Amino acid sequence: MSFHLRVYDSFHYSDESEADDIGHFETYEEALVEAKAIVDKFLASNWKSGITPEKLFAQYDDFGDDPSIIPDDPKEQNSNQHFSARKYAISRVGTICKEFEKTKIEIQALYQKAINFATEKHVLMDQNVPGTILPYVVHLSNVAMEILTAASETPSLNTSFAVQVALLHDTIEDTSTTFEELQNNFGIEIANAVSALSKKPDLPKDQQMQDSLNRIKTLPFEVWAVKLADRITNLQPPPSHWTNEKKYAYKQEAQQILNELHKANYYLAKRLEQKINEYDNLI
Repeated sequence: MSFHLRVYDSFHYSDESEADDIGHFETYEEALVEAKAIVDKFLASNWKSGITPEKLFAQYDDFGDDPSIIPDDPKEQNSNQHFSARKYAISRVGTICKEFEKTKIEIQALYQKAINFATEKHVLMDQNVPGTILPYVVHLSNVAMEILTAASETPSLNTSFAVQVALLHDTIEDTSTTFEELQNNFGIEIANAVSALSKKPDLPKDQQMQDSLNRIKTLPFEVWAVKLADRITNLQPPPSHWTNEKKYAYKQEAQQILNELHKANYYLAKRLEQKINEYDNLI
């Protein structure tokens, strides 16, 4: 027996025209996994620090997606196969509030460790944001902020991992930091991510970006997202000494990044697309 999901909008629950049929599933169990994921996604997207389970459920009850599992053949309805999205949401709000609050505290600690490490490394290089007198940590913080903002739109994003990579992403390329040093301080996954985000200076300059993108694409989507966030942050008014030719090349490189990595994160892809369009005014 096969099933499909009919997803209602709680705000318009009595209006069938607002409901959508999505997905066909060979078994009830497969449909159940997807139905629960829909509820979890809404709850995760609407969680805010300090919110109580009661208030989170109230938001779901008023505005959440309410999936129903429906057999493709109504004659095959089994009374034991009944999913209540509302009851499932009630069972999940406490866990989500507790887990997300704990994750927030963990992210704060990891953020502090990573930004302190990166700041020390970039200060030793006397490095500023190009074309400004701002310390380089401003750029790193901006990249991390893009990730944190994207995380609120992307419940599946591993924010702890992505934020650390964002803050550390230029340490190998622009400072004396070694792969082994990153591995010892932050683990192999972060070291691999920062390495992929670093261009290889021994390659011809016109091959360095594509080589980095190729290596990024072998790693989790969070690494892709950091590259998108990095270029979003860098598409600011360029240094005054840049020629139009250099500006145009920089814009084309941004388009290359978007074309290669847009699947990683819809929110950041749209942000980068917008920044590329705005950059036209600076050429």
